Amino acid sequence: MFRRVLHLCLLLLWLAAAACGALALLVIAKPLPLPDPEAACLVYDRYGRELGRLQKEYRIPIPLQEIPAFLQQAVLAVEDHNFYQHQGFSPRGMLRAALHDLRQGRADQGGSTLTQQLAKNLFLSRERTFARKIKEAFFSLRLELHYSKDQIFQAYLNQVYFGHGAYGVSAAARTYFGRKPAELNRKELALLAGLPRGPALYSPYLNQAAAHKRIDLVLHRMVATGAISRAEAAAIRREPLRLQGSGPRSLRVFAPYFLDFVRKEAAARLGKAVETINWNELRLETTLDPRWQQAAEAALSGQLCQGAKDRQGVPQPQGALVALDPEDGGIRALVGGTDYQLSPFNRATDARRQPGSAFKPFLYLAALEHGYTLASQISCAPLTIKSGGRVYSPTDRGRPTGPQGFLRLREALAKSSNVAAVRLQELLGRETLISMARRAGITAPLKPLPSLALGAQEVSPLELAGAYCIFANGGKAVKPYAIRRIRDRQGRVLWEHTPARTAVVPPELSYLLTAALKDALGPGGTAPQVGAAFNFPVAGKTGTSQGARDAWFVGYTPDLVAAVYIGDDENRPLPGGGGKVAAPVWQAFVQQIRATLPARDFPRPIGIVSATICRGTGLLATPSCPRFTEDFTVSTAPVSYCLDHRRVVLSVCAETGLLPNAFCRQTVEKEFKWTERPREVCAECRRPRSLWDWLFNSSRLR
Repeated sequence: MFRRVLHLCLLLLWLAAAACGALALLVIAKPLPLPDPEAACLVYDRYGRELGRLQKEYRIPIPLQEIPAFLQQAVLAVEDHNFYQHQGFSPRGMLRAALHDLRQGRADQGGSTLTQQLAKNLFLSRERTFARKIKEAFFSLRLELHYSKDQIFQAYLNQVYFGHGAYGVSAAARTYFGRKPAELNRKELALLAGLPRGPALYSPYLNQAAAHKRIDLVLHRMVATGAISRAEAAAIRREPLRLQGSGPRSLRVFAPYFLDFVRKEAAARLGKAVETINWNELRLETTLDPRWQQAAEAALSGQLCQGAKDRQGVPQPQGALVALDPEDGGIRALVGGTDYQLSPFNRATDARRQPGSAFKPFLYLAALEHGYTLASQISCAPLTIKSGGRVYSPTDRGRPTGPQGFLRLREALAKSSNVAAVRLQELLGRETLISMARRAGITAPLKPLPSLALGAQEVSPLELAGAYCIFANGGKAVKPYAIRRIRDRQGRVLWEHTPARTAVVPPELSYLLTAALKDALGPGGTAPQVGAAFNFPVAGKTGTSQGARDAWFVGYTPDLVAAVYIGDDENRPLPGGGGKVAAPVWQAFVQQIRATLPARDFPRPIGIVSATICRGTGLLATPSCPRFTEDFTVSTAPVSYCLDHRRVVLSVCAETGLLPNAFCRQTVEKEFKWTERPREVCAECRRPRSLWDWLFNSSRLR
């Protein structure tokens, strides 16, 4: 009985071992995927040209034949000179490393082949354990079974980390030397070959002495393996090390802030995690115009006067610029800062700051919707509001007005009167302003505070630019977007943008609001230099937050809406407001793209009429009225003439000044104000009571 049980146990053990062996063979037989140079998410501009690649790391894959032979020899000499002879791992090297680790009591010795290093980089964690070394050897065996040595070597040279954010030899060559690998001399190639062992230890920007020692070691190993002679090594040591600038720089990625936004938008459209977009072989067709993008980056960098660096080493102040197509909200340019490498924080999309007076146009648009006109007058007398147990008193710095001062709505918006804006908000109701902002596209939290009309609550530059589109496109709300279409690698459409335009206000009202914002860029406005710089119609509004901590300018034409934000990341005051700091950036940007903009004015709706208005009464002007011309909608245009200034010439009784009767002996012509004209007939001059009186009066009349 015992013997049968023993035989059964042995049989089960044998079957289990066989099953494990079969499973191991199946696993080994299944190939591991090597990095595909084309397995990146490709991004295209609005014209169908490749704009960039979305990848997890900074990497520029190149084929093995484009990597200099000297660099290949140097890497093999210093990392794994028997690479083309072994089968994925070196038992001798692993044994030597294991003995060292046992003596030390921890796993800190190398001994890995290039294949093992590639397996570790692709499939394993960075932890140093004995279990990981076993897995490393197992994965190495699988790689060696399914790929040629050249394929493995190419994958390694494109995958390994060289420091300062550079992965692969091509990215490393551009990071350290600003050149392609084929353009480097042998000493520079030797440095690259020595970096993977310890990028932080041997970087010439961190430790030049250690970098030169590492070059010497690489050349020594090349001599030892017979790759070069001692004389060649001596000659190589005398070659220059042509580092670029004063620090490492990655290859400049075009529109990096825009690419970050595209990555997030693609993930949202497809319902995927943001990081997975880097590895999905997608084709993203975007709205970006490279000419506009270059102009935006140049304008922000060229016009922004940066001072001291903050605690993170980022020059301040920083800024953002967003340019949209107002017809559908397509993003044609987006800059989130002056240097992505120093600060990848995207201020265009993620910074929420107070827009100041750049928020006022939504208030005035709401007023026009509620029956006000640009000719309506609003008091600028001092105003005090009690709200939430506090007293709020807006001020107009630099624009003192008397207690009886009034401004027309057009003037109040162009001059950016704070008192007039808050008074108008209180007349309309704060919820009315919030409703208009929401309908225009503002999604940020808005509280019904007295300071709401003055832009004291935070929005992002992209959000504000999108909301301004209703002024440029005839009153239709659009949502900013960056991706027109998403395709897979085979060209199949996975998602496509469908334009959505919602009518917020009639085109007549957006036209009238734009007319007032044109004045903001004219004489007496807050940014007259911008209007004077262009020979075609532009409109816009400046904004400055409390204490000059944020400066804004949002300007537009029928074919462009662009928002500029300038601010200190640590919330320190700026040297000026929106007109001084932000408006010049917008002006420089539009001047560079002027050739791409059609020379056309904002279309005038048929429901707009012009009328000459009396300045005093707001009614139709008479020839005697102080006058101005204003645009109105047909339903709000005045139909009555001013009576305060209307004048009339009448014949009146010379004695009484009243309207003459038939018996007034003498009349004269006099000019009267219409409201002061005589309305009574003279009663002093009467019918004669006798023949003598009749004859006497008749003779006098003759």
